Amino acid sequence: MKRFQKVEAFTGLEAAIVLIAFVVVAAVFSYVVLGAGFFTAQQAQKVVYSGIGQATSNILIMGQVYGDASGTAQGSLGVGSTNPGSIHTLVFTIGLAAGATPVSINTTTFKFQNETILQTLSPASNICGNSGAQPAAWQWEIQSWQNGNCNNGLLEPGVQFTIEANVSVSPQTISTGIPPGDTFTLQIIPPVGAALPITKTAPGSITPMNVLY
Repeated sequence: MKRFQKVEAFTGLEAAIVLIAFVVVAAVFSYVVLGAGFFTAQQAQKVVYSGIGQATSNILIMGQVYGDASGTAQGSLGVGSTNPGSIHTLVFTIGLAAGATPVSINTTTFKFQNETILQTLSPASNICGNSGAQPAAWQWEIQSWQNGNCNNGLLEPGVQFTIEANVSVSPQTISTGIPPGDTFTLQIIPPVGAALPITKTAPGSITPMNVLY
C-alpha cells in the first residue's frame, strides 16, 4: 500500500496573518523613515533661517549720515566757529529692516575705526538725550525717537532712533575727531544678526554740519 507523505502548507488564514504582519512592519518602517526625513528637513530649515538671520543685519540707516562740526574750532576762532577744523559728532537715524526681529539698542555696540583709531563707544549714562547736550567723548546716545519709547531702548517695527555719537576726545580739540577728507567706518553691532558698517568720507572742506557720503 502506497504511503502519502504529510506536507505542511499555509492555510488562507495563516497567509493573511503573515501578509498583514508584513504590511504593518512596512508601514511602521515607512513612518519612521518619513518622520526622520521631516525632522531633518525642519532642522535644515532652521539652520538656513538662522544663517540668514546671522548673515543679514536687522538694522538699516534711514536717510543721511551727518557730521556735526559745530563744536570744534580752527586756530583761535573759538568754539562754534563757522570755520571748524574737524567733525566730532556723527548723527544718523536707524530703523528695523522689514521682517526683522526687534533689536535692543541697550546691548548694541558702536565701534569707530579709521587709519589711526579703533575705538568702541560706550552708551551715555542716560541714553535718552533729554538734556539737549551732546554726549561725552566716545559716547553715544539716542538724540530723538519716533513711534517708540526710548526708555526701553527697543528698536521695533516702525520705530526710529536718531543716534548721536561723539567720536572725538574733546569738542574743543581739532587734533582729534574726523579731519577733512578722512574715510572712516562706524560699525553698529547688534546682539543678534550681522554688523552694519557705515563707511563715509569727510568732505575736503568741513562746515558746521556736513552730509557724509
